[in-house]
Order: sequence, then C-alpha cells, then structure tokens
Amino acid sequence: MQIVEALALPVPCVVAVVGCGGKTSFIERVATSFRGKRDKKILISPTTKMYPLNVEGVDCLGVLNSATGKLEALPEDHLADLTSRYDMTLLEADGSQGLPLKGWREDEPVVPRYCTHTIGIVTINALGRPATRDVVFRMPEFLSLTGLHEGEIVTAEAQEAMVCAPYGMFKNGVGRLFLFLNQVEDEQTFRLAQGFLANIKKKDPGRFARLLYGSVHQDVCWEV
Repeated sequence: MQIVEALALPVPCVVAVVGCGGKTSFIERVATSFRGKRDKKILISPTTKMYPLNVEGVDCLGVLNSATGKLEALPEDHLADLTSRYDMTLLEADGSQGLPLKGWREDEPVVPRYCTHTIGIVTINALGRPATRDVVFRMPEFLSLTGLHEGEIVTAEAQEAMVCAPYGMFKNGVGRLFLFLNQVEDEQTFRLAQGFLANIKKKDPGRFARLLYGSVHQDVCWEV
C-alpha cells in the first residue's frame, strides 16, 4: 500500500519526524499524498533546521537563514499556535547532515510536547557499512549507544540499539510512536527489513504503535 495509507494518520495531527535516512523525503511524500487525497490544510515546519520544501497547496514555514538557505525553528509558542490552524502538521524534528546513522545529544531530537505522533526514519542500507565519520553523525554518542568501535561494521543489533536504546532515537518521543524502515526496494532488503522489525517487535512489545518498512522513493509500505 502507499505510505500515507499505511500510516492512517488521524485529522487533526501533529507529527514529529526524527531519525536519519530520508526524513525530508518522507515528509514531502506524506504531505503530497495526503494533500492529493483530501482537501485539508497541511503545514511543514522544522524544530531544528531544514531546506524549504515546495509542495503544492502545502505551507512550509520557518525562519529563513539567508546565509545557509535553511529554515530554522519558529518561536515555540508561535509554532504551537500555528499547528492548531492545520489539519496535519509535519515537523522535521531532527538533523543528521544527510548521514544514515546518528547518536543523539541530550537536547535531541526536538519533539514538541503537543505532538500526537513521533515517526522515526531509518534506512536498511546502513546495515553492513563501517561506522566511519562519513556515515555517522555525532560519532561519540553513536558509539556509546551501540557499543561499537569506530570503523567496525554496523550490525542489525547496533542499528536496533540506535533506535530502541533509552537514549536513542525515540528518547524524546511524544504521542504514538511509529518506526519506518526506508529504502527497502528489492528481495534482499525486504527479507532484512522483516527480520529487523520482527526482532524489535519481539524484544520491545507494545512500544511502537506501528512498525513499517518500504520505500519513500517508490511510495510503498508494509507493516510487521
């Protein structure tokens, strides 16, 4: 099914998107699909920083930094007031500098208290890669989370720790928690994704409202 169908987000909703491996593309896909299916008001905004998105019929708002070309977070009270005027708000609430793996500082991710959902994005293509600085953002925090040493191969267990550890991706999560495993686009990654998410479901039952895998690029999604 399509991603927006698998998410089955209610109206109204305020969704924080965190993680690494396709957050901005995910937000753009959901906004485009939701707008195409329903005549609803949609807002995209960062709580950290993001490049502006141009989605027809969707407002993308923030404080423009002319030096970087990025939108930065609106004042918290102003953003909270804005969200009440929209049927769906999609917040880019994390940053990874385009890298597929990350560790989190104490103040990250930046998820507002009024969010109804927190959706974490990870990529299956991080598995099997070495934990080097061109792959990992915030290396010390990532190594502390996963128990790896710099340069070691990223295993499914290490990536699972990045997602599920107490100080990992969802440590500041608010509302219902969804996990989306991205870039599942062939038979091999399909099998890897099923096993990865089935293991999380077994070890941490009840934590996630939905465990999903698929491809933002292809707009396909399945649920474990």
